[in-house]
Amino acid sequence: MKIAENKAKLVILGANGQSTGQSIDVQYNPDKYSKSWDLTWQEAGQTLQWTKTTAGTFTVTLLFDGYEQGKDVTELTKEIRALLDPSSGKKPMGCLFHWGKVVYKGVVKSIKEDYTLFLQDGTPVRSLMTITLQTWPGEMQNG
Repeated sequence: MKIAENKAKLVILGANGQSTGQSIDVQYNPDKYSKSWDLTWQEAGQTLQWTKTTAGTFTVTLLFDGYEQGKDVTELTKEIRALLDPSSGKKPMGCLFHWGKVVYKGVVKSIKEDYTLFLQDGTPVRSLMTITLQTWPGEMQNG
């Protein structure tokens, strides 16, 4: 699957870690993302000894905007919620966040959507969706 270098995407992965052929275009490229690494320490007498480093999480916040069209922003984000939410009846196994040189393979740990702009009737027309991925088993993801 060829992915455009300049546009962020979420590529849906199956249980084997390979693409299912489904991907979700991000409306706007993010302005930031974060990665974490976890270090494990063990007491060794009066000191601590490092035992291993594992990849922690990858968190990205995506902007979705339906204001100009007067469109309910939940219509723009429902595809992400449906594909990455096991309660939707689908069996999501993970996703690959891909944006140019930034590639992160993981399983969804959490999704949070903050609604930030509304029409007069309360319809949300802008949101920030924060997706946190836990590293796919066996991946270190140093980059």
